Amino acid sequence: MAKSTDVPKFGLCSGLKVVHMTTSVAGPFAACLFADNGADVIMLENPKVPDMTRNRYGNAWRQNSRNERNLNLNVPTPEGKEIFLELMKEADIFIEASVGGRWDEWGLSDEVLWEQNPKLVIAHITGFGQTGDPYYTKRPSYDPIGQAYGCYMAINGFPDRPPIPAMVQPIDFMCGWAAFSFSLAAVRNAEKTGKGESIDIAQYEIAMRTQSYYPMDYIMHGDLPKPEGNHGAAAGYGLYTCKDGYIFMLILGSKAIQSAVSVLGIEDKRHLFPSENSMVYPEAEQGIVLEKAIEDFCAQRTAEEVERILLENGISCSRVMTYADVEFDPHYLERGVWAEWDGTDGIRTKGVGVLPPLKNFPGQIWRGAPTIGLDNDDILSELGYSEKQIKELYDKGITIKRGDTARPAAFQKTRDWQKIAKERLGQ
Repeated sequence: MAKSTDVPKFGLCSGLKVVHMTTSVAGPFAACLFADNGADVIMLENPKVPDMTRNRYGNAWRQNSRNERNLNLNVPTPEGKEIFLELMKEADIFIEASVGGRWDEWGLSDEVLWEQNPKLVIAHITGFGQTGDPYYTKRPSYDPIGQAYGCYMAINGFPDRPPIPAMVQPIDFMCGWAAFSFSLAAVRNAEKTGKGESIDIAQYEIAMRTQSYYPMDYIMHGDLPKPEGNHGAAAGYGLYTCKDGYIFMLILGSKAIQSAVSVLGIEDKRHLFPSENSMVYPEAEQGIVLEKAIEDFCAQRTAEEVERILLENGISCSRVMTYADVEFDPHYLERGVWAEWDGTDGIRTKGVGVLPPLKNFPGQIWRGAPTIGLDNDDILSELGYSEKQIKELYDKGITIKRGDTARPAAFQKTRDWQKIAKERLGQ
């Protein structure tokens, strides 16, 4: 268990108190960014339905709920509302993820929360927003739904095949970044003005805002973009097959194009590539020549060989890596991408560390993701509830506590990565 005083002082968000009632990806990711950077983060979890990210291996929960405290609370009940409003008096930020208007229906609108704390910053994360056509705002949503309605899916995939969703949950993660960044901006503003803010984050709108110039190309000029598959709008911009894998390259800019002509052995065609050209169009003769040369060049070499040669000649590229490729990649290790920490359920955990790295006020991992209701007693006692009152809340089912992770034992087994590391790195 952990009290607020047990949260160590570190990071850019030290001193902030964040409460969230979210599940899946977007909300937990936003909360994790706060927790990784020193905020006191309290996760509210429904006693009737454990967080879905605890399922299977539970690694999404381990990754995105670390550094947090957990209060299991049936918020819509009278007792739950009372506890929740007490929490809001102390919170700087509240993040929720549900269908539009859910908290209004519970009698916990923005205005009600501001009565408790005028400086409170509230971040709502939904599929379709808090306002607008009720036919949409009441819809449940997940990342692929936001992609579908937000036109994101329509431009992903291959021209001759059905659209495909981009993986892994990019819209959810962008919504999480939006909740994190706009909440911080709103807290700064509240410190100056004394007035909080309500941030209405809709998945489909985040999807639309992150599609570069594509929406404007249609709105302004009537150009409807089509899926591009593995290749972009330029020749030399795409995925290519090597002897043992794949490489992605972008031959853009005059210098890179001229280097490619030399590297690929098409000097006799240099007249097709004027030095002032910064892009080669695939449908032109020069594009056809360049594409054929790249395909032949890659087919005769390993991906590592192609990468080395192109980089030596100033051409941007990378092999397509898997987790197996990068687990012991020296650059990953040097940058500290991976981290280890102890889970509150006793399982040693290894995953992605606190990113991005900071020089003066770095984040850290001080605690594993909490089991169900792990911090109920500490949080409730901090709000002034006596042992007797807390017991009554347990008896009524307003809160519960479980020491397990709500996952089958078969999914709690892990690789012996420490042994693997010794074998691979010779340590």
